Amino acid sequence: MKTNIQVISTENRKGRSKTGNDYDMNICQCVVHEETPEGLQKKIGELVLPKGHPVVSEGMYEGHFGISIGQDKRISGRLIQLTPLRTAVPAAGAGAKP
Repeated sequence: MKTNIQVISTENRKGRSKTGNDYDMNICQCVVHEETPEGLQKKIGELVLPKGHPVVSEGMYEGHFGISIGQDKRISGRLIQLTPLRTAVPAAGAGAKP
């Protein structure tokens, strides 16, 4: 599944959990842009980048998601990768009058 995601900010969180395990994760504050029959819907939330994912900066991305099954056997989505969306760049001289 693909979804357009606007990254507003990123934060790295490191520490040690209550169980004594170390953690190091990158979390993005995002706006999800979703087309629905009623029009464009925007939803705000956090997105945890997978381990080893390149660091992202503010901007528009296409989110590629897969399916995961948790320890509780619940099926949910998981981020596979964020790919920067390329904006159209006008060709040299485009829009100029002869």
